[in-house]
Amino acid sequence: MSKIRFGIIGGGMIGPFHAEAISQLEDAELIGVATTRRETAKPFAEKFGAKVWYTDYRRLLQRDDIDAVNICTPPFLHEEMTIAAAKEGKHVLVEKPIAINLREADRMVEACEKAGVRLGVIFQSRFNKDVKRIKEAIDRGDFGRLIMGDAYVKWFRTQEYYDSGAWRGTWDKEGGGALINQAIHTIDLLQWFMGEVDSLYAFIDTAIHKIEVEDVAVASLRFKSGAMGVIEGSTAIYPGLPRKLEIHGERGTVIFEGDEIKLWDFVSQEKERKEEEEVRGCKDKKLGDTSSDPTHHSIENHKLQIKDFVEAIKEDREPLVSGSEGRKALEIVRAIYKSAKTGRAVKFPVRE
Repeated sequence: MSKIRFGIIGGGMIGPFHAEAISQLEDAELIGVATTRRETAKPFAEKFGAKVWYTDYRRLLQRDDIDAVNICTPPFLHEEMTIAAAKEGKHVLVEKPIAINLREADRMVEACEKAGVRLGVIFQSRFNKDVKRIKEAIDRGDFGRLIMGDAYVKWFRTQEYYDSGAWRGTWDKEGGGALINQAIHTIDLLQWFMGEVDSLYAFIDTAIHKIEVEDVAVASLRFKSGAMGVIEGSTAIYPGLPRKLEIHGERGTVIFEGDEIKLWDFVSQEKERKEEEEVRGCKDKKLGDTSSDPTHHSIENHKLQIKDFVEAIKEDREPLVSGSEGRKALEIVRAIYKSAKTGRAVKFPVRE
């Protein structure tokens, strides 16, 4: 097939990012969109050159000229829409979190495997150039034994943000708060770098917002490698600070802040200093900061992830962030919620 033909389900905040990314890829084409509101569906389609638009996503799935769908809806709809798409033989790329709990995520993975279609989960931060350099350094053994890995996401969201959608800030529709929506990208990177978690202990609270779910959370982790770590996530920290990852090994430390490496320092410096100079010369273009504004970011990493998904379909392979990969960050988030609820440490694996 020359081009992978896409449909987008959901026309809210994130749908246009997917549409813009698809429009910039030679091997991809946007055929149609589906949103629940007629007044937004037609303008959305016209803006990005889609041939058709619907207010019922099932009609989009029935089209023979669509190969894959991007699900850009609130989390509580992901399972239903993914399974429906798989039954129609469509590949699925779903926004994070993959689902609101692990049972739903597992049913989504199973449905796509049974239908023989690919399932991908949006964690576009994995496609950042500096993120990939850190992962490559870990895989080469440059850090030696990993000792600590810490993730800090101290962001700010207004009450108006939570009031903008009935699903926001709810357990049954969003699945949680600051962790499952905002911090989950950085949690995904932490587990990608540090490996599987063995156990954790956590606290969550609702500090300033009128919502059901957490707007502040802290967790201490023990990884299966023996390394330890911390996760701090919040949407209550004014004015919102750049996210930060700290990776510490026996041979050195890397600090990733915002979307770039801030520190690259190893015991044996010659090779690493040369690599650091190369990193500094190849920074991603900084186009925004989502610490206080969820709409203020580049589509570049979304474009790279969708490009990988297109290639995965063509090459009949798993995408870099498959359904099973996308499940891993959700498992950590669900474990944090369980620990906070029970007041006990949680041992992995987690099934709920």
